[in-house]
Amino acid sequence: MESQKPKIAMYVKRPFGEKLNASFDFIKENWKQLFKYSTYLLLPICLLQAANFSGLMGGMTDLTAMQVSESAGDNPFALLGPTFVLNYAGVIFFSCLGALLLTSLIYGMVRLYNEREERLNGIVFSDIKPLLLHNVKRLFLMGVAIGFLFLFVIIIMVLLAVLTPFTLLLTFPLLFAFMIPMALMAPVYLFEDISLMEAFKKTFRLGFATWGGVFLILIVMGIIASVLQGIVSIPWYVIYIVKMVFVMSDGGEVSSSVGLNFAQYLFSILMLYGSYLSAIFSIVGLVYQYGHASEVVDSITVESDIDNFDKL
Repeated sequence: MESQKPKIAMYVKRPFGEKLNASFDFIKENWKQLFKYSTYLLLPICLLQAANFSGLMGGMTDLTAMQVSESAGDNPFALLGPTFVLNYAGVIFFSCLGALLLTSLIYGMVRLYNEREERLNGIVFSDIKPLLLHNVKRLFLMGVAIGFLFLFVIIIMVLLAVLTPFTLLLTFPLLFAFMIPMALMAPVYLFEDISLMEAFKKTFRLGFATWGGVFLILIVMGIIASVLQGIVSIPWYVIYIVKMVFVMSDGGEVSSSVGLNFAQYLFSILMLYGSYLSAIFSIVGLVYQYGHASEVVDSITVESDIDNFDKL
């Protein structure tokens, strides 16, 4: 029988390069399961989000057409109407929902991978569902808490800036310094059965202790995700440029072309779906950064070996 590679342990001290290798190895080993269940959850969202996104960009195209024909008036944005606002709200809502489901799914699958002897081989949706619902609930609470915290920080920064703009020289660097460790908040809160306040405390404790590693993971994985997003976005940009060229030359008549609008909708689905999939690299990268930080700061595996010494 072909020998199976060792399971990719999460709680391990790793240099930066090995953290990248662990992330890529996990994706390479489980890409079929990741692709399958990501498609189940995200494709319906992409269909709805693409409709809102196409409507949003269609409104902008119509606005350009009116400006070309000089029929927009003094306030062209007033002609967009409530449909434009609804489409914009729809894009934001489905973006948040898609990110929530994708992050919950990936962390749930990583947890199953670590807990099951057979890893992710043979898993079905009923295996993932309890962890998915658990993660969705905790991520939603975390998002609300971080939203209020961010709003509070912005209010404080504005009040200080009103007193003197020179405070921005201090508050902006501090805000950036605190935002980097917050990237570990999701794995801390989802992988550990602790309260939200305890998760905040541990996030900053692990995050500041490994600040450089978190920053590098975000940068490198962000670059990879951006490149992949750019590739899948090329067809959409091509069809959008084609529409704009015809709008500029034909006075906007092409903006109502059924064929071009349908093609733009299909390419919007591809672009959004590809953007979600490319985000998997950043999510998995933060998993192994969290495992590294936990081992460096708290020596998770050493404590586990001590607790289970009598079972050895």
